[in-house]
Amino acid sequence: MNTTTSATPTNLATTQNEHRPAVPQYKMRPLRTDAERAAAAALVDDRSRQLAGRGITMPHRHITAYQDARAQSVGLYEDAANGEEILLGCLMAHRQPAPHPDTENEDKPGLEISLAYTAPGLGERYGWLITLWASNLAARTGATRVHAQAPSAPNRDETDPLRDYLQSLGWLVTGTGITRDGERVSHLHLNAQERNGLSSLITCAVPFDTARPAQGDRGQR
Repeated sequence: MNTTTSATPTNLATTQNEHRPAVPQYKMRPLRTDAERAAAAALVDDRSRQLAGRGITMPHRHITAYQDARAQSVGLYEDAANGEEILLGCLMAHRQPAPHPDTENEDKPGLEISLAYTAPGLGERYGWLITLWASNLAARTGATRVHAQAPSAPNRDETDPLRDYLQSLGWLVTGTGITRDGERVSHLHLNAQERNGLSSLITCAVPFDTARPAQGDRGQR
């Protein structure tokens, strides 16, 4: 999860009551075309450059992953007034056919998201929207939790604004580790929660079945 870290998000119920749109303002849907995947790769590149200015170096494969038509890439879009879509964020979504290997005492499959980025300079709202969507999608697909990773401060004793922000959204830190690129990451999970009013805010067109996924059905990482 590579999102902004500025403030605690507004409560969903408050947002719906005070700012309920006639038509959902946002949508989560697969990246279907080469142009859409190129736009996502450019967003990740821009965000990576911003993070590099803060001393956080992201692997280049995060950019190239979005150029792969086989990847299970998803975009967060906003419908602009002129009818166009604005790409606000992107991620990879994977179904876990079995309990996640990093989680004990879990007897149901999970949902995993990876390489999650929001566009730089847009504020903290979009990480919150992705969190709401992910927990709702997990519940819809029969999963117990959503699993993810986020860049972690090199020293465990250092202040970690990104980790603190994600925890404020409901993500739980279950540990840390080192990726194959030598990147230190925090392991996260989020409890699944069905949110009946979310469809008034976000349209979901990600084609995950609501039934338990078959063994071996896991997205490309």
